[in-house]
Order: sequence, then structure tokens, then C-alpha cells
Amino acid sequence: MKKFLYKLISIRPGLLMLICYLGLISAGASFLMLPICQKAEVGFLDAFFISTSAVCVTGLATVDTATAWTIWGQATILILIQLGGLGIMTIATVIFISAGRKISAGERLYFHESIATGKFKDLVYLIKRIMILIFAIEFIGAISLTIGFMSKNDAISSIWAGLFHSISAFNNAGFSLFSSNLMEYGANEIVSITIMGLIILGGLGYFVMIELMNYRPGIPSKRLSIHSRSVLWVTACLIISGALIIYFAGNITLLDSLFQSVTARTAGFNTVDLATLPNVSILVIIVLMFIGASPGSTGGGIKTTSFLMILSLGISRLKGHSRVSIFKRTIPTGDIIKSVAVFTLGILVVTAISSSLIIFQSGLPSTDPSVYRDAIFETVSAFGTVGLSLGFTPHLTDLSKIAIIIAMLIGKVGILTVAYSLAAPKGRSEIIYAKENIMVG
Repeated sequence: MKKFLYKLISIRPGLLMLICYLGLISAGASFLMLPICQKAEVGFLDAFFISTSAVCVTGLATVDTATAWTIWGQATILILIQLGGLGIMTIATVIFISAGRKISAGERLYFHESIATGKFKDLVYLIKRIMILIFAIEFIGAISLTIGFMSKNDAISSIWAGLFHSISAFNNAGFSLFSSNLMEYGANEIVSITIMGLIILGGLGYFVMIELMNYRPGIPSKRLSIHSRSVLWVTACLIISGALIIYFAGNITLLDSLFQSVTARTAGFNTVDLATLPNVSILVIIVLMFIGASPGSTGGGIKTTSFLMILSLGISRLKGHSRVSIFKRTIPTGDIIKSVAVFTLGILVVTAISSSLIIFQSGLPSTDPSVYRDAIFETVSAFGTVGLSLGFTPHLTDLSKIAIIIAMLIGKVGILTVAYSLAAPKGRSEIIYAKENIMVG
């Protein structure tokens, strides 16, 4: 046993995290296969797909959550969403602290990097603040949603739906207990505004939320960091610009447009039938899904900060500047390179998996010319751990389901983490060759 634990600990942190997620997904799928969890017969691949979608807080579903699962199955999905939203590193740290085990320097560093918490040195204090913050927000959200759902449901059903949707929304999961998602509640301001608030808070990241709680104007030690300011600025710009384009492009209300702009940021709820939206709106949603949420949050995508750094890099080059500056601060070259790598690898992953879907879906009765649009939309939704779909998910073949599972895992674990885990072991000497220029542009 000790030898096994030693080998487990010696595995690279990124690869170990991937293994832990696969273990949690497998356990969740096994629970979902129990007769007590199923209303209708669900195969193992579909159960594994749903478990992956829950742990990766995505929301894509090959079967209807409302009709396929009993309350025990729905509770299993909800637990997987909560665990997936917290993240393996947070869960492991909580367990270690509860058991009285000391956290090593390497584990502390990896945890700080995983949720961008370099400013906070006291790890135990940070974990406690995160846990209190999460459950407080989810509790308040559940109360508000319960009130909103009571307009069409009885008290008991509303309480369960309020709790389920609050946890699902804050963790940017997108799972819903209603077969039509939230389309019946599009005009319900309480439900729509609460869901949007939970999605935005969950997508900001724990670091930003804690900084906002500690923020005191005029006190240097309590000011917002460049990271938090960048996240808030990009989030606001994306939500507002996305909502305006969707509103003017499609025949839907401003509230629905705002909701779809918010939910496209990695939570798969919808108050309108997305398949009826014009292609301009679909394109905007794809872009928003690809950018995703912020580092250290419950969401996926290439992240808001990466998008800002790539945009700033382009602007600085157009101005003839050699360095990238954001809010009068110079950004380290290493961070810029990492952002470009995330963007490039993200494009490659989306291209590869969407191409695979088109091939795997070809020849099916449900296949039509829109399969190209639907496949790209589905892939970006999985990679960004969003969960929105144009009705494509229930028609996926077995190979397509496996491809989407891979996309969800990459989106959840992080594309660079996956790349580092599969790269050559550290310690090998890097060969440095002579320099020679290549024409660019």
C-alpha cells in the first residue's frame, strides 16, 4: 500500500489531477447505473457521459435529466457538480486539513497556481473563506430560486429545484430539472436574474470574489489586483457586447438576450430555443463559449485573462510597442506566451474534435447541412464546459460521445495541464540551436 501511495504521489500533479477526475467520473457513473437512480434504462456510456458532464460542470446531456433519473440519480449528479466545481485540489486540501495532515510546499504552490491565489499566503484561511463563500452564495441563490419556481410548482418541488439550480448555476454546470431547461421561466425576472447572478459570480473565480470582499477604496493593501481588474473589465465588456449583438440580431427580448450572453460564459442554461436564433447570434455565443470564464473559477474556455492578453498583444504590436501593458502595468513575457499557447491549442482541439464529430455523425438520418455548425457549436460548448446545445447531443453516436467526453475533460482540467502531463519528463536537457529569422506576416 505504501509503495502504491509513493508511486501515486510521484506522478506529475497535472496527470495525477486528470487521474483523480477520471476516478471521480467512474465512481459517479457506477452510482448512476444503480436501479435506484434510474427512471428509464440508461446505458453505461450515457451514464459515463452524464457523470463526466457533471464533474466537468458542463451540462451537456444525452438523456433528459428530468425523465431519466430518479431523485437519487439527480442527487448524485448534484453531488458530482459540487465536487467538480470545488475542484480536485480544493477537495484534497480540505481533506488534508481536516485530517490534520500538513500541506507540503509543492502542494501549496500547485493549489495557489490552480486558483490564482498568490496574494493570499495563509492557505487554511483561504480554504475556509472559499468554503464559506461558496455555501453562502448557493444558499442565498437557492432561497431566491425557490421563490421564483413556486409560481409554477408546489413548495417541495420548488425547494428541490431551487437548491439544484442554485448549485448548478453557481458551478456553471447548466444541468436543469426541467425538460425544456429554463425556457418556461424566461419572463420570470426572479429566476432569470438569480441564475445570471450565480453564473457571473461562479465565473469570476474565488480569488476575485475574495478580493472584492476585502476591497477598501483608498487603502493600498486592500486594492484590487491587476488580475481582478482585468477579469471584471473583460467580463463586463463580453456580457454587454454579447447581449446587444444577440438582441439586435434576433427577435428576442433584452432580458433573454442578456441571459444568453451570460450563460454562454460557461453555464448551459437557456431561456429560448437556441436553434431558432440567427447565425449571427450563434456565432457570438460560440465566441463567448470559447473565451469562457476566468482563471480559478468553476468555468472553462481559454479564460478571460488569456483573451485580454492576446488582444493587448495585437494592439501593442499595431502601435509598434515591444511590450504588453494592461492598466499601466507591464505583463511578463511568459504570461503572454502561455496565453498564445492556450489560444492556439484551444483552436487545434476544437478543430480536431469538431472534425471527428462531423465524420462520426455522417450518414445518420438526423444529419443535415447544419451538422457542420452544430458540431462546432457542440465541441466549443464541451471545451468551454458550457453545456449549451442546438439539439445535437441526443443524436450523438457512441464515438461522438467519447469525443465530447475528451473535450469536456480537456476543458475542465485545462489544456496546458493536459499538455504538460503528456509532455516529456522534466530533467531532459533542452538542445539550443543557432538562431535564424523567419518572415512573419
